[in-house]
Amino acid sequence: MAARLPNIDNLSLNDLNELATRIDKAIAAKKDEAKADTLSKLKALASSEGFSLDELLGKGPNGRRQRSDKGVKLKPKYIGPNGEIYTGRGPTPKWLKSLERKGEKREKYLAK
Repeated sequence: MAARLPNIDNLSLNDLNELATRIDKAIAAKKDEAKADTLSKLKALASSEGFSLDELLGKGPNGRRQRSDKGVKLKPKYIGPNGEIYTGRGPTPKWLKSLERKGEKREKYLAK
């Protein structure tokens, strides 16, 4: 069981603020300690099963998480008047921007 907590009723406002700051720092330190401990346990468990933790988490060689749809060909969301296609991802293509500047609605070019 935890040690008896100190009586804070008679502390000044400055003392309470200092105590709150110290408590926040202590909480952050305990969280960091627990996080590091948990990470080392997870690495040990993954290693005992013959995997690396990055391999289990789906991280690529550069440490970033790989996209689940990498390499998947997307269907066109918009089809332009000259057969141009736009999947709806990434920057808006020039052909669609120019049509919108002329007053055309993007919805007019939705693929069916």
